[in-house]
Amino acid sequence: MLIPVDELKKRPYSLVLAYPRPEGEVVEHRIEELKALGIAYLDFSGRKEVSGLKVLGKGCVGLMVAARTSGGREVAVKIRRLDADRESMAHEAEMLALANSVGVGPELLRHTDDFIVMEFIDGPHLPEWLSSRPEPGDVAAVLRALLEKCRRLDEVGLDHGELSRAHSHIIIQARPGMLPEPRIVDFESASTFRRPANVTSICQFLFIGGISAQVALFLGKRDRNAIIRALRAYKRRRGLGEFQDVLRACGLSNI
Repeated sequence: MLIPVDELKKRPYSLVLAYPRPEGEVVEHRIEELKALGIAYLDFSGRKEVSGLKVLGKGCVGLMVAARTSGGREVAVKIRRLDADRESMAHEAEMLALANSVGVGPELLRHTDDFIVMEFIDGPHLPEWLSSRPEPGDVAAVLRALLEKCRRLDEVGLDHGELSRAHSHIIIQARPGMLPEPRIVDFESASTFRRPANVTSICQFLFIGGISAQVALFLGKRDRNAIIRALRAYKRRRGLGEFQDVLRACGLSNI
C-alpha cells in the first residue's frame, strides 16, 4: 500500500512515522526530513504489523518500512522510535557504512538523525528459506558465503552483536541466474568497541545451537567438539589458517 509522504500526517500512518507518540510538530518535521532524503512514498507491506499497517520490521530502536524514492527506486527506511535508547541513527549508519566497505549489509544510501535509507533486500529469512527445501548444494554454498562475510566483518573490527540468535538477521536473496546470496541485515547493535565475534557467533547459531538441527537435515551432523576446538583457535588468532580450519570442521572447506 503506497502512501504519499504528505499523507503521513494522518492516522494511522503518523503512528509509524513517529512511533509511539505521533505529535504534530514531530510528524511535520519528519515528513520534511523524508522529502529531503528523496522519499516520495512509504509502502506499507511486510511481515510485521503496527497499528494495522504492514511493516518490514519492528525493533527496540526503530521500525523498518519499504519506501519509494521520487525517482521510483524501491528502498527500505529505518525510522527511529521516539522511545528509542538513542537520540540519533548516526552510529548505526556509521556501522552499516563500515560493513558496506567489505561488501556486507544492505547498501547505505542516506541518513539523518531520525532515518536511515538503505537498499531494499527482498527474500525469506534463513530458517524460512531452509524450510522451503533448497538443494543441499545451495545450502552449503550459502553457509560458506555467510561465514566468509562474517570473517570480513571480523577483519574490520565490527561486531554485529546479534548473530548468535540470527533468525531474523540473515535474508536469502535470490536473483535470476545467480546462486542465492545470504545478506546480513540490522546493524543497530553493532559495535567496533567489542572484540568481534561474528564467525564464532554464526557458527554457534548454524552448527551448535540455534538452527543446527535444521541445517543438519541438509548437510548431515557435524562434530560439535571439532567445531568448538576450531572456533577457540580462531578466536585466539583469527588468521586465514584458523578460519580454514573452521570451514573444514563445519564441512564447508570444499565448496
